[in-house]
Amino acid sequence: AIIVHHGGGSASHDIAQYGIKAQTDRKTLEKALDTVGSVTFVDDVVNYIAALVRATRESPDLEVGASPRAGAMLARAARARATLDGRSYVIPDDLKALAVPALRHRVILSPAAQIDGRLVEQIVSDLVD
Repeated sequence: AIIVHHGGGSASHDIAQYGIKAQTDRKTLEKALDTVGSVTFVDDVVNYIAALVRATRESPDLEVGASPRAGAMLARAARARATLDGRSYVIPDDLKALAVPALRHRVILSPAAQIDGRLVEQIVSDLVD
């Protein structure tokens, strides 16, 4: 039923039917999204994102590294964090704080790392430092 309901293009956008109450209106949400979208990056921060994504691909502990899309999603999350912190620009600390939650599900441990009991979170954290 879930697949048919959501996969068939007939999903209702009336959240009330699910017992969910909206916490904001559409206009406020659109303004927040515009604010997040206006957050800027300096070249060094963009290069840091690219280097981090590249490092996941080069790590012997990871069978599959992060994709370019993973880097884009990390950048998007960093923009949101900067906005919540009242800044109009991303800083490296935003990326450091978000790297593990943004990337841990986008990489796959190598068999050797699994045997050694390594954790994705620790490997990504090590790459950030």
